[in-house]
Amino acid sequence: MIGSYDEKLKKARRGLWRTAILWNPLFVVSAGAGLYFLILQIATSNGVGWIIPVLLFLFSVLLGFQGIQALRDLRGGTVTTAGYITRRWWRFDLGTRSNYLRLGRSTIIRIDRVQYLTVDKEDYVEVEYFPSSMIAVSVEKKQPPEDIGSSEEETEPKLPEPDPLLIERD
Repeated sequence: MIGSYDEKLKKARRGLWRTAILWNPLFVVSAGAGLYFLILQIATSNGVGWIIPVLLFLFSVLLGFQGIQALRDLRGGTVTTAGYITRRWWRFDLGTRSNYLRLGRSTIIRIDRVQYLTVDKEDYVEVEYFPSSMIAVSVEKKQPPEDIGSSEEETEPKLPEPDPLLIERD
């Protein structure tokens, strides 16, 4: 096992603090500037136009989303989920490399590089992560339960039975 659980948790929480410290002040500044220019536009006949306040409010929504998600995770706890890795990839986000896993059809989780290298596509894993920002604390390979994906019949979608009252009779 690479690193203890406490080290992984501290590393993930440091990342959340960095995110909160970076994005929340920018959110407050852009929202304040948008409010200032909105009041300036409404109160004076010599306003600067509507584009600047609208753009500043748009930026504040985008910046606030990132910062508030980090604050929510810092106040709350982690959750655990398990499933098969259906896709794994990496990309550059703001100059740093970010690694991602998709579990099942809809859960996308960001993990660190070391944990990314320890798992492969189609592995069954148990992931502990922060639910708002989807940042993983720990990723562990597990043996899949016996009842998951054991037969083809379970994976094929079943057609609904027709309603007997709606069937036309001769």
